[in-house]
Amino acid sequence: MPRRITEIVFVDWNPNFYAALSGKVIEFSAFTSKKLESSYESDLAEKLEKKLERYFSGKRVSFDEFKVSYPSEFSKRVLEEVRKIEYGKVCSYSDLAEKLGTSPRAVGVALKMNRVPVIVPCHRVVAKNGLGGYSHGVNLKLKLLKLEGVECACLSGRGSL
Repeated sequence: MPRRITEIVFVDWNPNFYAALSGKVIEFSAFTSKKLESSYESDLAEKLEKKLERYFSGKRVSFDEFKVSYPSEFSKRVLEEVRKIEYGKVCSYSDLAEKLGTSPRAVGVALKMNRVPVIVPCHRVVAKNGLGGYSHGVNLKLKLLKLEGVECACLSGRGSL
């Protein structure tokens, strides 16, 4: 079975976060591209580290090559669809829900279960009339979207897509 990225955690609401790979950890300082510590040496960890460094330095990055673990079949459907949202683009909860034949609230619940933010870019899902929520805080969601160069009325918390 291939190794999977099991979790990315933003720590104490600051720009440090951990990427867990099958129980091992890489710690990064987001937005500074600085690797703080690694307890895991592997090709997967090295690839992830390089991709995250590029991402947080404002470069367009695809994380499609990384396999991730999903908490349920429903969340897998939602989160795999979210992975298709391109860098620098956004999609509304309601548009995503319509595509999946479910409700915007159910989409929001699945997004909240996302254990690998950035790799599964749930920050790219926004409300029709504003930014919407984010399990790691709306300020971080806004920072990630701005990092990707997203320009839409949703970033000001008002307007529609």
